[in-house]
Amino acid sequence: MKIVIAGSGEVGTHLAKLLSNEEQDITVVDSDGEKLSMLDSNYNLLTFKGSPTSFSTLRQAGVEDCDLFIAVTPFETRNIIACAIAKSLGASKTVARIDNYEFKDPANHDFFVHIGADDMIYPEYLAAIEIIQALRHNWVRHWFELHNGELILVGVKLRDNAPLKGMQLKELGMTEHSFHVAAIKRNHETIIPGGHDRLEVNDIVYFMTTREHVDSLVALCGKTQRKIRDVLIMGGSRIAIRLCAMAGDEFNFKIMDMDRDRCLVLSEKCPDATIINADARDTDALLDAGITDM
Repeated sequence: MKIVIAGSGEVGTHLAKLLSNEEQDITVVDSDGEKLSMLDSNYNLLTFKGSPTSFSTLRQAGVEDCDLFIAVTPFETRNIIACAIAKSLGASKTVARIDNYEFKDPANHDFFVHIGADDMIYPEYLAAIEIIQALRHNWVRHWFELHNGELILVGVKLRDNAPLKGMQLKELGMTEHSFHVAAIKRNHETIIPGGHDRLEVNDIVYFMTTREHVDSLVALCGKTQRKIRDVLIMGGSRIAIRLCAMAGDEFNFKIMDMDRDRCLVLSEKCPDATIINADARDTDALLDAGITDM
């Protein structure tokens, strides 16, 4: 697959590393030659110096016949314009990084598709979803929902008291159960299991099941499900703001930030959260925030 990435910042660099390791045909476009040199010398990809919103730059980068164009510069307007240009030049699919949650609204999807941005990536939104899932399902390491949530894939670390400990999968197949063991991660090695593989303590086991049966895995893995209500967030980042907005009143959030002006902004954007103007390294401030009661 031929992929062109516009932007060599943290997100663009991370994507380029991952995709180059998968032996995809990657080209990274950016106006910062120093960042491109680092990528070019360390990874199996091509780089092109120039503006991601330049028709001539994108033509020379080979956008006309690319399968995927991803714009992840720090500026959402530039990303959307870059996608519009790439689409007009012939890119099969375009994706833009954005910072505005309103752009993710399904009601606005057709508008952005019309101008050439097929899909949107909102990193703060994705991070907030991950955090909410981790708070809701704190007994799992990984939680993935497939087919609109009809299938659930969870990665769970087996405790020493897990009833599944020491069981071979062929033995498990003789019992009545409502899940499938899809993979086992053991000592940094991923195992696609067969009937003779045995589940061991500290394995991270990936189970595929349905939503109505996922809770049955808690006890089988030696875990307990805790109901979390009080959450202390260190730093009033955009992720913290999006998290408070998306979680509603499901959790009691306290946000600690040492910047007084930032705290004033947080009090407006997160009206239901308790805002604490203090240094997170201050032990007394943490005690005053009630961290011992969480």
